[in-house]
Amino acid sequence: MALVCRSLERWGLGVAVTAGLAAPAWAGGIYASPHGARPLGRGGAFVAGADDLNGVYYNPAGAAAVDRRLADKNKAWRVFFDVGMVFQRVTYTRDENGIARPAIHSDDGLIGAAPPAIPQLAFAKTLKPFSFGQLTLGFGLWIPYTGLLRYPEPSYATEDDLARVPDVAPQRYQLLGLHEGSLLRSTALVVLNPVAALSLLDDRLQVGLGPQLMLVYFRSRLMLSGCPQVMCRPEQPDYDALAVAQAFALTPSLNLGILGRPLPWLRLGLSFQLPFFVRSAKATIDTRLPSNEIFNNASVRGRDAALSMNLPPILRAGAEFSLLADRVRIELAYTAEFWSVQRALAVVPDQVYIDNLSGIGSYQLGPVTLRRDMQTTHAVHVGGEAIVWKRLGARLGGMFESNSMPDATISVLSPDNHKGLVALGLFLQPLHVLGADWRLDLSYGHIVQASRTVSPRDSQLAPVNPIRPDAVFPAGIGGVAAGTYDVSYDLIALGFTAVR
Repeated sequence: MALVCRSLERWGLGVAVTAGLAAPAWAGGIYASPHGARPLGRGGAFVAGADDLNGVYYNPAGAAAVDRRLADKNKAWRVFFDVGMVFQRVTYTRDENGIARPAIHSDDGLIGAAPPAIPQLAFAKTLKPFSFGQLTLGFGLWIPYTGLLRYPEPSYATEDDLARVPDVAPQRYQLLGLHEGSLLRSTALVVLNPVAALSLLDDRLQVGLGPQLMLVYFRSRLMLSGCPQVMCRPEQPDYDALAVAQAFALTPSLNLGILGRPLPWLRLGLSFQLPFFVRSAKATIDTRLPSNEIFNNASVRGRDAALSMNLPPILRAGAEFSLLADRVRIELAYTAEFWSVQRALAVVPDQVYIDNLSGIGSYQLGPVTLRRDMQTTHAVHVGGEAIVWKRLGARLGGMFESNSMPDATISVLSPDNHKGLVALGLFLQPLHVLGADWRLDLSYGHIVQASRTVSPRDSQLAPVNPIRPDAVFPAGIGGVAAGTYDVSYDLIALGFTAVR
């Protein structure tokens, strides 16, 4: 059951495939940012420069701003679509209290033979001017860039298989996977995001807000431990119990933002994303009992449960400088993701029992919490774009972001650390086709994350056990997530914007 807990991480949450709720690949904590083809090429420096429908995600005031290089303010309709792919690689070498287990590798976020294509789309219409300004109404659908990882799963069929379990899957108590090889069996999240934005003072000021509804489907596999700590070791493989947790939630939230141009060459931006308080409308837990003989006649009755988890508020601020008659734009931006709101993930079984357990009889499973103790992350972005030749433009950007996970609670669910991003991109504009002006965007980014080693004495995660209170390891025995984490990401995004 705690299996749900480990679940959503790198908010984890995408209908098209993404994931992430608690682990929304967002870069800090769960998401792998930046998000979208144009912002990616600028290293995520896209708060003050949000003058297209990427602003639905970054700064909703941008829905009322106009990219003057693409179209004049009298163009009423705008349509935006892009697709991103996240290639996340994790190598984990466990230190099991002095025993170095073989390194294990994630599947790089592949669903089948390819990474998920994570879509983002939006459209907006600017209404006729009012006496005080001009109103734009729109709608967006976006999915966090998250890494849906899967790790080795051991066999328990024979005695030889049992002996190999600690080497085959040393991470099994942390996570087995957020997907099972297909989109229908994959953690997913999508945000529906209407937006309303107002342009004032002859387009020198824009304000916007976007009510949001996040649809979350969470699916996770991991091993629980059925060891009653009387006649077994804390990680004895024949007491391992496979658990598959699923949860569905509808979670409202809101983002809002403001853009101002105090000088012709300077634009300032500020936006705030309110938190998502995820509370499942429906959740289940399915368990395969351990192979040890004390479970020979036991069975599980009931499968309903409830999941609760908090996803962070996000503050963004930026300043964009326009040079050479707007042919060059450079932005410096800051992002704070308040992951400190996620202290734990909680799963509460509803009338779930293990019946006929030797020496115990019938046992009702109680609430389970997974300790997280996450930390607020801080990121600095710098990036820009320039017209380099006729209609061809280029982008370049970078980012540094701090770590969201303390040594005590880091795991392969969210193997985070301080990280840096280098990104570049190309764009082509404007192309006049079918009565509209089009801009095409292509960007690539590489995230480098410092290798991280956690000692056994610092790891404080124990195997989740459904038939007793939270595990407490004997003195001198460390948690199940000690070892070395090596992580890197590649991001590719392709998109287009049309204005008419």
